[in-house]
Parts: sequence; C-alpha cells; structure tokens
Amino acid sequence: MSYQNPPPPPPPTASTNLATIKTYMLIAFIFSIIFVIVWIGAALWTLAAFAFLSVVGLGLFVILPAIVYLVLFAFSIIVFLRIYKMYKAANAGDIATLKATSNMLWAIIALIFAGVIPGIMLIISDGPIKQL
Repeated sequence: MSYQNPPPPPPPTASTNLATIKTYMLIAFIFSIIFVIVWIGAALWTLAAFAFLSVVGLGLFVILPAIVYLVLFAFSIIVFLRIYKMYKAANAGDIATLKATSNMLWAIIALIFAGVIPGIMLIISDGPIKQL
C-alpha cells in the first residue's frame, strides 16, 4: 500500500486576503477607539486633578501631564481616522484606496501613539494589502 501526499492547497485568492484584511482592520478599529477614550479620559482626569490642586497651590505639577495626554489624544485621533478610512475601504472592496492608505510609517505611528494592538494589526495587514 502506498501513501500519497495530499495536493497542495490552492494559493490564497484576493477575496481570502480581503477577508483577512477586513478582520485586521476591524480589530485595529476597535482598539483604536478604546485608546482614544483612554487618552481623553487620562487628560480629563489630570485636568480635574489640576483644578483640585490649583486650589491648594500645587496645580502646576499636574498641568504638564495633562498637556502630554492631550497631545497623545490628538495623535490617537489622527491614527483613528486613518484606520477608519482603511476599514471603510476594506469593507467596500476599494483596493486602490486601501493600497494608497496602507503605509508602514502609519503603522509605527499607531504603535507609538494609538496603542500596541492597532499598530501590530496595521503592521500585520501591510503585507496582504501589498499583495492585492
């Protein structure tokens, strides 16, 4: 009795890659929303602490972290809008827009400012997007 190797699986098609990219973009989109909420929450919390501590005279120690959180919030919003544009293009099947908006630099910016998970999802999805 001889055993034969099964035939190799067919190469992934564009629809399979697009479905995978949609999943990656959905995960990046959800976690990007979470990080936008976290940064604005941190900024509001420190501004509330500033208001409380300014009565005591220690408010200047808290204003710098609040400014940092607001800057991180602004970058996170910009990354969120980019991910939303990519997510919308993936759902619509607009490959040209998806390829135009996919960039490794944006993935690194997302990794730094919008959280680890959205950045990793953008890094992982960059390869399949380039293959479309």
